[in-house]
Amino acid sequence: MGMFRDFESYMYGLIGMNGSITNMIKNLTDKLIKLRQQPNMKEIMEIKPDKLIPGRFYLIQYNYNGNYIWCPILALDYKVIKNNHILYAINLEYLPPKFKIAIFNKIFKAGKEKLDKITQKEFVREEPPMNFMTFEFMYKLLKEYKMNWAITSYSIKDFSNNYKIKKSYLCSVKIAPEIIMADFKRHNSKNMIELQKSLVGEDAIKMSKILEDYQKLIESYQEDSIEYHKKVALFKEKLKLFKD
Repeated sequence: MGMFRDFESYMYGLIGMNGSITNMIKNLTDKLIKLRQQPNMKEIMEIKPDKLIPGRFYLIQYNYNGNYIWCPILALDYKVIKNNHILYAINLEYLPPKFKIAIFNKIFKAGKEKLDKITQKEFVREEPPMNFMTFEFMYKLLKEYKMNWAITSYSIKDFSNNYKIKKSYLCSVKIAPEIIMADFKRHNSKNMIELQKSLVGEDAIKMSKILEDYQKLIESYQEDSIEYHKKVALFKEKLKLFKD
């Protein structure tokens, strides 16, 4: 598959076909949403949250203490710390689009032979993990771009043994552009509006404030600003509706 040998040229070709990078991101995100709604087992399949492993692309719905947010991720490491099962991953939405293209262009060129072999698998569950994308390698690479803060920790379960990752979908490397470039902020906003309608009292007031701030974040979108995407990453703390 040519995209791994020159991911940058492949993506800029997609940008040209879609008319702009904004249109491309919207269209790729819409395609990923449709695949999630109708998993075809070749490009995407639902998987249990406790079956996530490093070296794979996933689309997860994470419970930020009451707010269920869709996150496109690249899983890097899995650790158990004091009975807390933690998945370390790059939240791909935290990286500016053009930087994502440059970063993954470098990664895919280094592992193009392995990736080409992976794409020969018919079903996504048959694909081996991309072991060359280790935590250390990705951390150092992101640090070069001063964006290592995009690596996030996700608790598989809370202290009551309830899943924090509510839904999870394994994504094939065949749809690398869709999962890498996905931007779920507007989609998440619609879900948050529906949640707000079901709340009362102080929870409804707090949710209204979260929604207001989230809408401002969406409206102030700056395509390739590192500072903007850092704000998106830091906003995850504001998403928490309830206390731990």
